[in-house]
Amino acid sequence: MKKLIYFSSLIVLLFLTSCSSKVDIEVEKTKLLQTDQDWAAAAKAGDFEKLWTFWDYDAIILLSADKKIQGMNEIKEFTKRSRTDPNFQINWKVEGADISSSGDLGYTYGSGSVTRTDENEEPITVTNPYLVVWKKQTDGTWKCVIEN
Repeated sequence: MKKLIYFSSLIVLLFLTSCSSKVDIEVEKTKLLQTDQDWAAAAKAGDFEKLWTFWDYDAIILLSADKKIQGMNEIKEFTKRSRTDPNFQINWKVEGADISSSGDLGYTYGSGSVTRTDENEEPITVTNPYLVVWKKQTDGTWKCVIEN
């Protein structure tokens, strides 16, 4: 009887192991690209509530070599403050993405521009490449964990 229980348990274990889902990298890459595009649309529209949903609670925004923003409270402050500039505009276009083989981390990259008011009270636009590191959440969504 013990051998039958052992054998049955082994069969069930093998069955469950063989049914484990593999990550479809291309599907996840498509989801991640769409997430970045949706984030850009929310940023362009100034939709704060939607915009904030794309960052992980502990996300980091690297602004320069000596300045970073960390955590949702600082991110909210920063985004609200940016929008007080009457010339503020932000746009970006995702150019590519990749996903780890485990399917839990990914990155997107592209180019983006920010327009703001300079020290002479004139609008100035700066265009730069960008890179965002994303982490897949337990609900299947992607959240930005590091942005530059």
